[in-house]
Amino acid sequence: MSFSSLDRKKKILELLQKQGSASIQELAGIFEVSTMTIHRDLNKLAEAGHIQKKHGGVTLPDMLPGVSGEFLCAMCKKPVSERTVFIVQFENGEQKRACCAHCGLMIQSQSKGAWQSLTVDYLHGHMVSASQAFYVMGSEISICCVPSVLSFGSQQEAEKYQKGFGGSLMNMAAAIRHLQGMMHVQKQGA
Repeated sequence: MSFSSLDRKKKILELLQKQGSASIQELAGIFEVSTMTIHRDLNKLAEAGHIQKKHGGVTLPDMLPGVSGEFLCAMCKKPVSERTVFIVQFENGEQKRACCAHCGLMIQSQSKGAWQSLTVDYLHGHMVSASQAFYVMGSEISICCVPSVLSFGSQQEAEKYQKGFGGSLMNMAAAIRHLQGMMHVQKQGA
């Protein structure tokens, strides 16, 4: 039986809800398609946050127990809002979600094999490449963790925000160095 890509994705989600996980080979056999076709379908589902790819297989994402559709931050364990999510994608297909850019940058800096990271533009609410984003750290607006780190897709918009609400404007590398420096100072003071 031939399934469209959309039908396969729906059936994959139904299967995962029943059995929790599946292998790439198993899915290719069920739908009578190549493993590359399954990988393409799974990549789309993973990008949407519906599944979590693991080496050789797939599972439903790690979710907050008892709360439907809510993720926990991989760093601080707070609930993850789609408005402030930071996603770190690894070479092996694993994905970690953070509640905000602060935690996301910390995950990025502490992880080996990070392949790609995405963050939400604070003003517009769309995903942008974390490595190309601009970050305002320590502004008057605190939305999650401290110090507040807000992501922007454009340097010009980040600068305008900074003029109105304060904070320091940084690229990804500088923001990570700043957070690591703060952690180092806290450890020395403890």
